[in-house]
Amino acid sequence: MCGPLGAPWQFRRCDIRNKNKRIIDSGLVVFFEAPHSYTGEDVVELHCHGNPNLVDLVMVEGLSLGLKLAEPGEFTKRAFLNNKIDLAQAESVADLIAAQTEEAILAANNSLSGRFSEGINKSIASLVSCRVSVEASLDFPEEVPEGGVAEGLLLEVEAQISYLGSVLEAAKQGLKIREGFGVAVVGAPNAGKSTLVNRLAQDDLVITSDVPGTTRDSIRANINLSGVVVEFIDTAGMRKNPVSQIEREGIKRTQKAIEGATLVLHVVDANKRGGVDSINKNSIKVLNKCDLLDSIPLCEDGEVCVSAATGFGFDNLIELVLIRLGLSSSTETSLLSRRRHVDSLESALFFLNESASSLKKEEGMELVAENLLAAQKELGEITNPVSSDDLLGEIFSEFCLGK
Repeated sequence: MCGPLGAPWQFRRCDIRNKNKRIIDSGLVVFFEAPHSYTGEDVVELHCHGNPNLVDLVMVEGLSLGLKLAEPGEFTKRAFLNNKIDLAQAESVADLIAAQTEEAILAANNSLSGRFSEGINKSIASLVSCRVSVEASLDFPEEVPEGGVAEGLLLEVEAQISYLGSVLEAAKQGLKIREGFGVAVVGAPNAGKSTLVNRLAQDDLVITSDVPGTTRDSIRANINLSGVVVEFIDTAGMRKNPVSQIEREGIKRTQKAIEGATLVLHVVDANKRGGVDSINKNSIKVLNKCDLLDSIPLCEDGEVCVSAATGFGFDNLIELVLIRLGLSSSTETSLLSRRRHVDSLESALFFLNESASSLKKEEGMELVAENLLAAQKELGEITNPVSSDDLLGEIFSEFCLGK
């Protein structure tokens, strides 16, 4: 297809030809030599122009010569299987591709660089060292130094509990960023819900009108709030006596949006102070249209005064939303993480706390050894799980082709 390869790592201009030796395109070819390629294998990259029909023609010619299409995430999966990266780093490749904000990109790169894995691996090494001490004290009790090994072990176990506790908090923060948040915007008809969503998005995403009941269905918009992507759901207005079947269906969908939301913004016309019934959910009462009042009302805890028309009070609203979501505009997210990372860290901490408790109570070292091993296995599940066929299939199925 492209003639002889040049020296490794050097691009070479080439004519890309079909099986009849006719030139399809002029492009570049480069050879990445094992074991220093991304996958750890010999890799050849062929670069052609971006016309979709041309790309398709090049792929068809390759397939006719015996090549096969890559599965989703196949190159990153090969990199993992060839020990070029661990599983946490492989997952961060997918997170980096899917990142929608600068903060998410930086956090994914932190994980991809190996910072997260390095910390986990250091903890595993510490637990291995602790296990060696415990096993030695069990197998060779006559060699145990005066005073025993329990005191030193306890100090190290407690140090790991403290460190992994901080990692867990960072992982929970990263999980929130990765999974995203749903914020339902609810209120009576004509309270200004759609105008508020448009102001947050800084765009006319939702049709607005002075006529009550413009929004009949739930409209979703992903909005970047200080580096965090939040899905706002603009819902149909709610009132006790709907006038039509369509309005009743809209209210039903609003209630469903409330149930599935992380946070609810209860928008109220500040001139009327009326609205829907109290919401039994994590919520913020947003007093809208404050620009039409003679004076700004004193807001109670969990309330904020704004004007969706002018933008007044929106900095306060955004900060309160982030706080209620467990975030802050001043908080830096150090990594993106997965639910399985959080689960493994929580399990590891449970077993370490059990070990510490046994050491304090001077219970048998056999129990300490067992809990330390369990903690080590849980941490190992993050970077290099032992039984991973189903897990790998699930993880790499999220990737796009060619990654």
